[in-house]
Amino acid sequence: MARSIPRRPVRESFRRDVVLYSAVWTLLGLFSAAQSLATRMLEGQPLVWGATVGTELLNWYTCGIDTPVYIWLVRRFPLRGPTLARRVALYVAILLVSVPIKYLIWVPLQNAIFHSGWTFARTFAPNVFAVFVGQMYFVVLLYAIEYYRAARERELRTAQLETELSHAQLDSLRAQIHPHFLFNTLNSISTLMHRDVGAADEMLSRLSDMLRASFAANGDQETSLGEELELVELYLGIMRVRFRDRLLAQIDVPDTLLGERVPSFVLQPIIENVVKHGIDASSHVTCIRVTVDGDDEKLRVRVLDDGRGIHPIADLTAGMGLSNIRRRIEQLYGVAGSLSICARDGGGTEVIIALPRTARRGVVVSTATGISVASSA
Repeated sequence: MARSIPRRPVRESFRRDVVLYSAVWTLLGLFSAAQSLATRMLEGQPLVWGATVGTELLNWYTCGIDTPVYIWLVRRFPLRGPTLARRVALYVAILLVSVPIKYLIWVPLQNAIFHSGWTFARTFAPNVFAVFVGQMYFVVLLYAIEYYRAARERELRTAQLETELSHAQLDSLRAQIHPHFLFNTLNSISTLMHRDVGAADEMLSRLSDMLRASFAANGDQETSLGEELELVELYLGIMRVRFRDRLLAQIDVPDTLLGERVPSFVLQPIIENVVKHGIDASSHVTCIRVTVDGDDEKLRVRVLDDGRGIHPIADLTAGMGLSNIRRRIEQLYGVAGSLSICARDGGGTEVIIALPRTARRGVVVSTATGISVASSA
């Protein structure tokens, strides 16, 4: 199922802008009022608190009355591209228009509220340049804020898209591996039905348990190591019924590491590759061993076998399961995670998955239980 990427609601964005820029103009007004009061105090003039604070707030609020226009300007016409000169001219033109608008609004309000007796000509002419420069500074500040906001939104959307890609690839991996494994197992059950009904029934029961456990993950990217090993145990149980005494399996994992987080459904495809490539048609017994160790930085999961080995390496690296696992590890952990495959001396294959420790990723580690530490056929 496709996962939608949430977008910021327009109303929420508008409310946030109103609060933010109202606070900016209020702070500027209060700062100017404090400066005016301090000047009057130093000059020995009487302090008129209400009129001074009210006048300065009204002065700055009327400066900020064009803020929605400025926001539209910097978002609609960013200063870049081949039309840069024309856009700069547009900015200057809007700023020049905004200055007389400010005084056309401020003078009547100032006179009506504080009975100042100001006129447009008396206030506009001596202050036009200062107000223009102040408005220009505000637009520059607004442009920086909007540039930062846009950059953050791009980063967030990129991260969300990467997450969506990882989920999609995980879903694709499940869609590919489940039928592949299911068809092989059902074929084995069909074969067993003609010679060992009890074994076929046991294999079918284990298959049901494994499919239930694997689909219960709900597409989560990570799971605990203990839960991942439980899935491996279910798969190995099916393979033991199929290959009988020709397959031995051992899982050696310290209890302290069972709570570590690992990619979901990461081990079963590796062990399935071992079964597919490592067990031949002869009576040779193949042993599969899963070990896990770690230090302060890394968790290392090893899958070893003494089967036919890699002939050639491309047989494994091009495989559906392992190639997808390598991509998932790269997407989840970057350079901190890796998957390597090598031939063992004396025959067999070793697959090593290295992951950053859960604590290094800021995830709380919980202790998992219910996994058999060692098992054999």
